[in-house]
Amino acid sequence: MTGSVGSGHVSVARAVSEALHRINRGHFNVEIADLITVLSNLATKATKQLYLSSLKISPKIYELIFNQSNESEWPLKILNMLSAPFMQQQFYELLQSKKPTVLVATYPLWNTLIREVWEKYAAQVRKRLPFVNIVTDSITFHNAWTIGHPDFFLVANEDTGTSFMNFGIPKRKIKVFGYPVSKKFSVHAPCADFQQKMDLSPKRKTLLLILSTGVSWMKTRKLIKQIQSSRLKNLQLVIVACGEKRWKKKLEAVDWPWPTRITGWTKEMHTFIHGSDIILTKAGGATVMECIASQRPMAIIEAIPGQEIGNAMMVQKYNLGVVLNKDLSDFDKAIEYILDNDELIKENLARQQKSNAADDTAKFLMGLAKKHQSFCPA
Repeated sequence: MTGSVGSGHVSVARAVSEALHRINRGHFNVEIADLITVLSNLATKATKQLYLSSLKISPKIYELIFNQSNESEWPLKILNMLSAPFMQQQFYELLQSKKPTVLVATYPLWNTLIREVWEKYAAQVRKRLPFVNIVTDSITFHNAWTIGHPDFFLVANEDTGTSFMNFGIPKRKIKVFGYPVSKKFSVHAPCADFQQKMDLSPKRKTLLLILSTGVSWMKTRKLIKQIQSSRLKNLQLVIVACGEKRWKKKLEAVDWPWPTRITGWTKEMHTFIHGSDIILTKAGGATVMECIASQRPMAIIEAIPGQEIGNAMMVQKYNLGVVLNKDLSDFDKAIEYILDNDELIKENLARQQKSNAADDTAKFLMGLAKKHQSFCPA
């Protein structure tokens, strides 16, 4: 079970699904169910719209919602109670149709409702079936991950595992396998192929700017101004505008100081990351971990209040790049630092890389599926 609110939750689900298909050789069926589309109704659509609108209109509004719902379990429990009449029966029918033996969630908002229906289904089939959360937050996390009382929490790193233990989660329930990303990000394609495809110069360092959902146009304008006033030389810029479609035309009208290539959303993000020297991005969990898997330094231009702060903290703590000031006034300084310390940062990235995270996660889930009849949740 995942949710297409942002790209991280879905990309994790796909990475684990790829690994399960690659490893299990047909012994298990794997199904990805997007709560936003499979359970298409007013409750899920309204939640997604609230999330996207609050990010675009005012991150402060989103931060307030995030913090208020994180201080107590009740806001999310009430949301689950209000959603139940619209979602409960659909979810139960989905379980009866697919007959799963392990339920995995990569999106936590409806975990209370999911747990309730899952237990009803398990009672019907007279089996004790495991419920697993693959946590997409790093270091800091929202209590939405815990209120459904999953049997296991699969986390990206030891720091996140420690945060869960400090919250009161027993160590036996926490598994540190790394953040599952597609194998494509750890298999490097030749940079020359990408440079030729994008008509780039091999003599210039390439900056890749990923404008994903959650990066506001206001923030983008600030970055454009910093780039236009930059004193840095021998650079070239590739922009992937994943968010608003109308942004592409606006970006094409900008007078860029370096050779610049602009494209829309792409399925070949791994190729773009591998072909670039520095990745300019917000601190989305999936993108940060994909950069780590690709061993590419990051310049973090924005972190969504609450949910992405931990990712930015990780970049700073382990020197995986630079987190820019809110006004982006340190843009030149950040890029210079990364270029001057490229080898050190890549060594740090290699230490953080867990290239087998998706496979290790898949093997753990397969083990649970094999012994589900004797599984006894704590």
